Amino acid sequence: MIGKIIKLTGGFYYILAEGQVYETRARGNFRHSKVDPIVGDNVEFKFEEKTLGYIEKVYPRKNMLTRPKVANVDMALVVVPVMDPKYNLMTIDKTIIQAEDQDIDVAIVINKCDLDRKESKKLANIYKNSRFKTFMISNKDNSIEELRDYIRGKTVALCGVSGAGKSTITSRILDKDVEVGKVSDKTRRGKHTTRHTEILFKDDIYIFDTPGFSSLSLNINSDELKNYFREFDKYSSCKFNNCNHIREPQCGVKEALEAGKIEKERYENYLYIFEELKSKGEY
Repeated sequence: MIGKIIKLTGGFYYILAEGQVYETRARGNFRHSKVDPIVGDNVEFKFEEKTLGYIEKVYPRKNMLTRPKVANVDMALVVVPVMDPKYNLMTIDKTIIQAEDQDIDVAIVINKCDLDRKESKKLANIYKNSRFKTFMISNKDNSIEELRDYIRGKTVALCGVSGAGKSTITSRILDKDVEVGKVSDKTRRGKHTTRHTEILFKDDIYIFDTPGFSSLSLNINSDELKNYFREFDKYSSCKFNNCNHIREPQCGVKEALEAGKIEKERYENYLYIFEELKSKGEY
């Protein structure tokens, strides 16, 4: 049979095939291969009534994220909490880069907007002006409807820190109860509610419910980094074809930055990530 892994926990793989979910294990030969089955994989498996099924083949992936570790994603929704916990633009931009490196479409979701409307609009403008589809949502209104319509027919990964509200968003989009965590009163950081990765679905919407994360390492060369800041494209008429938009003269991107056409926060993150990649060596 052929199906998709929708849940992985305790060494068991749960596969959706022909409208049913089957409990399986991976064959021992996977231990000796370079491919470990992960959630989102399309697989071939054997299953007999009243026995445990076994995965025998993992089909080639069109893409894969590492944080969260999922495969075959149509879109990454980067969930940004305006507060509780406080957002981190560096983590957001690294998450975007990871997704775009795998040719995954990205949209930004500014969450908990009712807690600070002014800051929410500021955040949304940063990413709208950087050419990302951006949503502002809150539990206090019907803003989730636009997001639901946007992701119909897609398999979507919600990416973001613990406490960002990923499980709440999933619950509202799918009209399903998903366990929701709280923010620590002491640290103001989110607590890990989702402990395993699972695809939750209803009708034609499939959502990876994944654990949150607070850090992300990128595996790209520093000279490639400029390709992952889409707002640079429009202004890349630089003197040098290999311009990295940092110290080079007659740089179109730096001129656009000075004219306020490129968001300062995004450019500062670009500089930081560039130096970070340089310092740890090239891939």
